[in-house]
Amino acid sequence: MMKSDRGSVTIWMLGLSMLLLVFGGLALDYWRGLALQRELASVADSAAVAAASGIDEDVYRNSGSLVLEPGRSRDLANAAVAWQAVEVTSVMVDVEPESVEVTLTAEVELGLLGIFVDQSEPLVVRASASAIPVLIP
Repeated sequence: MMKSDRGSVTIWMLGLSMLLLVFGGLALDYWRGLALQRELASVADSAAVAAASGIDEDVYRNSGSLVLEPGRSRDLANAAVAWQAVEVTSVMVDVEPESVEVTLTAEVELGLLGIFVDQSEPLVVRASASAIPVLIP
């Protein structure tokens, strides 16, 4: 071995260790964002189903037509989101006569991945549900 090769293995191992730490940090940030997206999707789904149960009972009993009561549907969706243990920036509930759409937004805090990804846009998840009565024979 020559004197100029001395310590080259240490430098290679140090470089590989740093590379491993960088890729590990990127993977951790990616999975953090993915986990938040899946959690928001679950919360949005449950809020949409809860909001779709806000049927105007008087209209349904009198005419048999299915109409959602907007105020009640919004209250049910907001209660379903508040019951979950997830930090949400905003909740938007769009109530149509027979369906509802819930849109949730949240902030994702990225560490190393934030260098490569634009963090100015929040994470947005939408879910919808329709109010269709199930008749039990």
